[in-house]
Amino acid sequence: MCIRTWLRFLVGERQAILELAADRQAIYVGALFVLSAGLAREYDAADLLHEPWHLLLPFAASIGASFILFCVTYGSAKLKGAPGPGFWSAYRAFLGLFWLTAPLAWLYALPYERFLTPLGATQANLWTLGLVSVWRVYLMMRVVGVLMNYRAGAIFLVMVVADAEAFLALHFLPRPIIPLMANIWMTESQILLAEVGDALKVITFLSLPVWAIGALVATLICQPAWQTGPVVEEAARGGLRRLALASVAFWLALLPFTQPEQILRRQVERLLQAGRITDGLALMSAHQPADFPPHWDPIPQEGYFQISARTLQVFEEIERSPPAPWVKALFEEKRASRRD
Repeated sequence: MCIRTWLRFLVGERQAILELAADRQAIYVGALFVLSAGLAREYDAADLLHEPWHLLLPFAASIGASFILFCVTYGSAKLKGAPGPGFWSAYRAFLGLFWLTAPLAWLYALPYERFLTPLGATQANLWTLGLVSVWRVYLMMRVVGVLMNYRAGAIFLVMVVADAEAFLALHFLPRPIIPLMANIWMTESQILLAEVGDALKVITFLSLPVWAIGALVATLICQPAWQTGPVVEEAARGGLRRLALASVAFWLALLPFTQPEQILRRQVERLLQAGRITDGLALMSAHQPADFPPHWDPIPQEGYFQISARTLQVFEEIERSPPAPWVKALFEEKRASRRD
């Protein structure tokens, strides 16, 4: 399992897919990559000291997504009597390949917020999300097509699962909604997220029947069979394992530089959420804007249905006991951006 094989896998090369699927150590290297991807996503976005559970989310999400896709594809093959290894042995290989795509999430680590405007950073993050999502879907099409011999049918089998998961995520995950009533305001970034989310929700809903019909046809006409590759010698595995360990070490080394602002952000937000408005504003006033994450938008954020009464409390406290000028200006900007 050398780095070169992994790079060939990232472009969907057939032989690389088979070699990595046959390597029983791939799942362990993949797990390291998932950890590094979690660090890349959250090193400057969450207080990992007090909320380390953020690093478990990529594992939970990837296991859930990969298990559903595997059950759809492997289950269909077994129903047709296709030869292949046992369920858990096959899933182990499949999960290893799924996890080896995790380094694509390193692109999420690009600190757009530090050199772009809030709207520009949101746009850049959305484009990055789109690129990574399309790339990973393509790789899983190749994995299903090569490993289980579904060939072109893999497109519909993967897309029906990906489309359904995307629709459910857009439906249930919190995101800003376009306000239809007065007294709700949103930033440009929140408006963009709302519009993109609503558009994608419609697209995934309308396209789901197409992928479902195609997947049904694929299960009927394809003749799947588990493909095997050569077993990799132990000496060839070291390069990729060292890269995975180095990636984890790299993101850990960045935490002392990025976590202080996340810890401070979390402290202020917890005070504001608890109704301790005076303490929250005082803590903000004791620091400078550079001590907080770039483009930080403190709660309340009514675009996310947060409590309007809390908004009034914040403004009343600012009028009663003005905080530092930059803090007052920040909340006044939120008031000025109100949409009538």
